[in-house]
Amino acid sequence: GLAMITVIGRCIGAQDFEQTNYYTKKLLLWDYIAQGGVNVVVLLSLNQILSMYTLTPETRALAWTLVMIHNGMSIFLWPASFVLPNACVPPTRAVHDGRCHGLDAGLAHGPELGALRADGHGCRRVWYAMVVDWICRIICFVARFVSGAWKKNAVKKAA
Repeated sequence: GLAMITVIGRCIGAQDFEQTNYYTKKLLLWDYIAQGGVNVVVLLSLNQILSMYTLTPETRALAWTLVMIHNGMSIFLWPASFVLPNACVPPTRAVHDGRCHGLDAGLAHGPELGALRADGHGCRRVWYAMVVDWICRIICFVARFVSGAWKKNAVKKAA
């Protein structure tokens, strides 16, 4: 994410939108590879990790489920949900494009709210709601990036 902000910010500053697209895709690919590697290791070693703790069978089962949901979905959804916005949000902050910030802030407090219930499924609901939130973020930010809407205010106006 930090590399995306720096590299894409410099590309936009140079008004080189071809490189902006190229490096956005390249850095996303690298993040997918990194997310995949780290999360696959966690998922494959999850039983060993959980065995380091003294857990009741119910707690162990819940922890296993939550890690499977989070890390399993993170492999596919995290980069587009949280790294891609760094390509279309921070660089445009310098050119006063506030629409994307409102979208980001609205999604940050999305479906997780009100997801807890007293029927024992609250934690799972929060994790499922988190995945729905990630999917909504992907839809919004991919559409914004592909449409080029973020470029509108990044173009320098002649002085």
